Amino acid sequence: MRIKVDVEQVQIGMYVAALDRPWLDSPFLFQGFIVEMEEELAMLREHCNYVFIDDIQSRDTEALRQLKEQASATLVVEKPRSTGADPASDTFRNQLQRAVRTIQRSTEGVIRFFNDMRLGRSVETSEAKAVVSELVSTIATNSNAALWLTNLRARHEESAAHCMNTAILALAFARHLGYSHEQMQVIGLGALLHDLGIARLPDRIIKSSEPLSDEDEELIRRHPRDAYNVLKLTRDFPPEALDIILHHHERVDGTGYPDGLAGDEIAEPVRIVAIANRYDSITTPRPYRPALMPPDALAEMHKRAEQNFGRRLMEEFIKCVGIYPVGSVVLLSSGAVGVVASSNPAARLKPQVLLVRDEHGRDVLPRRLLDLAAMSSTGLGQWSISRVVDPGDYGIDIALIAEEELRG
Repeated sequence: MRIKVDVEQVQIGMYVAALDRPWLDSPFLFQGFIVEMEEELAMLREHCNYVFIDDIQSRDTEALRQLKEQASATLVVEKPRSTGADPASDTFRNQLQRAVRTIQRSTEGVIRFFNDMRLGRSVETSEAKAVVSELVSTIATNSNAALWLTNLRARHEESAAHCMNTAILALAFARHLGYSHEQMQVIGLGALLHDLGIARLPDRIIKSSEPLSDEDEELIRRHPRDAYNVLKLTRDFPPEALDIILHHHERVDGTGYPDGLAGDEIAEPVRIVAIANRYDSITTPRPYRPALMPPDALAEMHKRAEQNFGRRLMEEFIKCVGIYPVGSVVLLSSGAVGVVASSNPAARLKPQVLLVRDEHGRDVLPRRLLDLAAMSSTGLGQWSISRVVDPGDYGIDIALIAEEELRG
């Protein structure tokens, strides 16, 4: 059942099922979401006069109970349209297509920043802040669409792609931890430019497929300070973002670089970006090593969390990205294979999965989006996750699937 309410009556914890206008005319990526942050309330109030709240999917709040009791509240029951298509999958693709426009614009900005660094020019702080502001808005609305897009790779601009993915992961993590909009802006700026010093390295090091010499390793270890030395001269660049850029390779046991900081000497925003940076690095294939699957990457990072990032923060990151992180390839108990499309904080073992192969190994086209939590509640237990699998074992290219979904 849906309740039509004035937008000023919407509160955190309510599930917004429909707007007073088409979703594509709004800044919201997902068609239906639980209001989690004050920023989302502000966006609703800016763009809508009234919305429809789903009382089943909302959290049980006193405000919602009062709304249901008010005679003025309009109860609306909507029947699903029969179009022959899979509406959940269509919505998913629309969300991705909206998010990708932000990511593409942001990536173009990062590529410009790298080129400026290579040519010895300064980075425009206002432009970098604008890029981050757009990213923060995307993450604040719903991080799952942005996290899915970290499966895409700008093949000729790997450094820019890595910086973009690190920023998306760090912002999603900061949001999970409850950081404010203003704090996320600073974290996003530091994450987006954390590897800018790589632009000063010779191509032979960046493109090397062989283990590096001690001399080359020393050059790489200089990249945080190279970026810091340039950006600290940039007008209006936040000191907290500079701290992230300089110290994202520090470790809590003091074994990091460039300053050998330890413990609480490393600010939490720095460690947030350090975790995001490490996760994206080891889940990305390199010429000299294969990528780890997301669950294996989390397990490896958790093993060394006490020395590297702090156990509490690492465990919060695992909660943020989910036991089955977005992009994981999973074998369902039915024998079908899918790719995790979005996590479900209320049911971490039951994410949304994009069905790729059926139980007979045949491609599923058009692809269907399965909400495992909803299906489990209706007794469809055969759709539970059996285990995470290596995409290579099933001939699945995650980046290709992501690109296909964007094309619809």
